Amino acid sequence: MKEEPIPNTPEEKKPAPQPVDETAEYTKRITRTLVAVGAGCIAGIICFLTEQATASTGAGKSFVFPFLVMLASIIIQKHIFMLIRIDTSRLEKKDWFYQGFITFAFWYVTWTILLSETTISS
Repeated sequence: MKEEPIPNTPEEKKPAPQPVDETAEYTKRITRTLVAVGAGCIAGIICFLTEQATASTGAGKSFVFPFLVMLASIIIQKHIFMLIRIDTSRLEKKDWFYQGFITFAFWYVTWTILLSETTISS
């Protein structure tokens, strides 16, 4: 039997991955979380204040406006990120879902605490 030589194919040289500054990435994640927390709390306060205003004027209660306030606070976060120079094009769907969930959670908790009369009157 005659052995055939194995042809030597040159390996493709891939560029080395760019080093990632982990502290900078961590700081950006914390900043994004704090923006979501702040947006949720502000949205909850706005909903509470408008609830008081509509109740005093005799207008009917609706859940549409508070929900729109919460959605607007999620959308405004993209513009806040651009102002503080966080690249929004690198954020994936899961990142935006996280931002939306944190905003929703803090909106709901803030608004519920403010609406609770036992907490306010005590």
